[in-house]
Amino acid sequence: MHVYAVALEKGGVGKSALSVNLAAAFARVQLRVLLIDLDAQANATHWLGVAPERVRADESTLGLLMGKPLDQCVRATAEGIDLLPAHPAMASLPMHIAAAPNSGLFVLRDALSHPLPYDVVILDLAPARGPVQATALAAATRCVAPVQPEDLVIKALGDLVATVGQAQRLNPQLRGMSVVRNKYSVRSAGDQAYDHALKERYGPQLLKTVIPNRAALRDSPGLGQSVFRYTGADASEVRGLFLDLLEELMALDGVTA
Repeated sequence: MHVYAVALEKGGVGKSALSVNLAAAFARVQLRVLLIDLDAQANATHWLGVAPERVRADESTLGLLMGKPLDQCVRATAEGIDLLPAHPAMASLPMHIAAAPNSGLFVLRDALSHPLPYDVVILDLAPARGPVQATALAAATRCVAPVQPEDLVIKALGDLVATVGQAQRLNPQLRGMSVVRNKYSVRSAGDQAYDHALKERYGPQLLKTVIPNRAALRDSPGLGQSVFRYTGADASEVRGLFLDLLEELMALDGVTA
């Protein structure tokens, strides 16, 4: 099973957009996919058509900390993706994880170690360093970091590289980090300079596929649809790009459909 932690310690870079649409892309090539929403804001949960206010706290990751089996918390979605939804009470998730045995480091790894009917798991993280991120990286086989050409994003990426390096000491299954240029538009000389700096510093980790700003990514969340179900403007282009991204990750990790 391949576990992708979509993470960056900076908000607004499109982590949920990447998580949902990457999960949908894996489902389109007939792989069995679970998305775990680890962000109390529940953007991925809402995007997949599940109203967070209709989710009980013990049906989220909080349920795992209460000893509830993963398969009792998961629900199906119209995208063909199973979802472990988020709940607003997960704002206290860092505290609950830190109070668990071994500081909760292996909560997700243990939950995913049982026989499960999935080929791929996507972890959508909040933009924060701390116990939740550590728990996700302890369970992941790859970290995927979405970036935009901004100073604070570049700094956050450097911090994440260090965090992933530390996590690899505890999790030998964590192959490393891949960087995705997401919600991206290289229009100005300044943007091009950021892009050049990314290529120089993170060349081997920088994936070739670039996900641009498009109406499909802006409008599809309000309909509770991935770009693979959305039929509005730019959808076909964005679908193709997510399938290109999928091919890159599958080649890196030996994922077979």
